[in-house]
Amino acid sequence: KAREMQVLARDELQRFLIQAKFEGYYEVFLLDLATGLRRGEILALQWGDLNFRTGALRVERQVHRVKGELVVSPPKTKAGNRTVLLPAPVLKVLKAYQKTVHSRWMFPSPVKEDSPMDPAAVRKRLQTVLERAECRHLRFHDLRHTFATASLEHGMDIKTLSTIIGHVSSSTTLNIYAHVTDEMQRTAV
Repeated sequence: KAREMQVLARDELQRFLIQAKFEGYYEVFLLDLATGLRRGEILALQWGDLNFRTGALRVERQVHRVKGELVVSPPKTKAGNRTVLLPAPVLKVLKAYQKTVHSRWMFPSPVKEDSPMDPAAVRKRLQTVLERAECRHLRFHDLRHTFATASLEHGMDIKTLSTIIGHVSSSTTLNIYAHVTDEMQRTAV
C-alpha cells in the first residue's frame, strides 16, 4: 500500500524556506519545490547540467546507496532522463549560490572530496528544518508531491507535469494525483 501523501500548505512553505535558508539548505529544497525532482536526481546534479542562459536543467543521473556505498547511475527509466526548465527567480538564486560552491556537483558533500551530498544526510536535515519551522513531518518525496499538487492547482496540464517529474506515463501521474484533479473538478463546477 502506498504511503499517505503529504504536501506543505502555503504558510508552511514560507516558514520552511526561511528555516532552510538559516540551515544552509535553501537552494536544494527550493530547487526541489520548483522542479519536483527525486532526491537522488537532485543530489546527482552537476553545474554542467544547467544552462543559465536558457534555464534548461538536464536530469541524467541519480545518487543512491548500494551495499552502503554511494553510487551515481543513470535514472531508473528512460522518462527519468529529461530536461526541466527553471523559473527565472530560481535561476537567480542558483547563480548566486554557484559562486559559493567549489565543486562540479551542484550540492557537494561537505565531508568527501568530489562527491555529491549523501541522500541520508539531506533526509535528516529535512527533518530538522521541518521541526524548527514548526511544519508537519514530511518525507523528501513529499516535496515532490508539493510541487506536483501546486502545479496542477495552478493549471498545469497532466501531460506536462508527467514529463517534468519523469513519469513513464501520464496515467501514473493521474493515478497519484487523482485527489487534486477531483478537487479541481469540484472547483470548476
